[in-house]
Amino acid sequence: MKTRTLLVIAVVLMLSAVMFANAPLIGISVIGTEHDWDIQAYNGAIAKAKELGAEVIAFDGERRPEKMLNDVKTLISRDVDVLIVILGYRDVIEPELKIAREKGIKVVTADFQSVYSQCNVSTNNMTAMVELVLRMVADLKGEGEVGIFFRPGSPIAELRKKCFDLVLSEYPNIKVVAEEAYVVPGTVPDAYNKTKDMLRANPEIDAFWSLFDQPMIGAAQAIDDMGSQYHAKCYGFDGDPTALKMIADPNSSFVATVAQQPYKIGETCAEVAMDLLAGKEIPVLRFVDHILVTTENVKDLLK
Repeated sequence: MKTRTLLVIAVVLMLSAVMFANAPLIGISVIGTEHDWDIQAYNGAIAKAKELGAEVIAFDGERRPEKMLNDVKTLISRDVDVLIVILGYRDVIEPELKIAREKGIKVVTADFQSVYSQCNVSTNNMTAMVELVLRMVADLKGEGEVGIFFRPGSPIAELRKKCFDLVLSEYPNIKVVAEEAYVVPGTVPDAYNKTKDMLRANPEIDAFWSLFDQPMIGAAQAIDDMGSQYHAKCYGFDGDPTALKMIADPNSSFVATVAQQPYKIGETCAEVAMDLLAGKEIPVLRFVDHILVTTENVKDLLK
């Protein structure tokens, strides 16, 4: 009886070893996990890859480009089968993606458009940002002054800014009169202080815009704290839980954002990775649905 039990255990261990040896190795690198979008996409990719039977090595870049670069290099040196990159800076990461492809490693990205990505998974950022900015234009009735938070470098930041500029090119009576760079980490308190400075210099600003919610959370808090003489409204992007709660508050200056599905974006990256390994044909872009959130529909969304 004891011999038979030991034999069963040995067979189970052997089968487990074979299954583990045959499991694909997926490497995941994210720029950071400070923001809700980032951590949701990161966790979604890890969970789905494991669910689909892959072994996973995952690194958090801590919002430091040099660390993310080293993370990607490490994953390439580990000969992962697929490299999933979530956000990042093109001039830093793209040379490594080229190396990965030359080594035969498959590359999937999230919100990181690159010639070396076999599939970039994201919200349709063009459609979503145009929709958001058009909402701002409608609220302003086609004229007014705008303050913005922007910093170039990442593909997604530059794409969203191009969409912002494209819409405003059709509405010359809306002028950008103040611009500040956002910082990471510490985005919200930094934007809070910079918004106060921009409003003191330009008290007639009607709206603030940024390519993600964090600067607008700080901006809206600053406007609300400065008193009723300031009337600017805030327009963000991502659907951060704090942003949604602020939009639901009738006393908040935060009035609109684009709600994405970051966890599903991460899951889709993992699904695409496994499909690539299975030899399936994959589109170069894969979009996950979004919704424009305003004061009119935010309560339904929160439910």
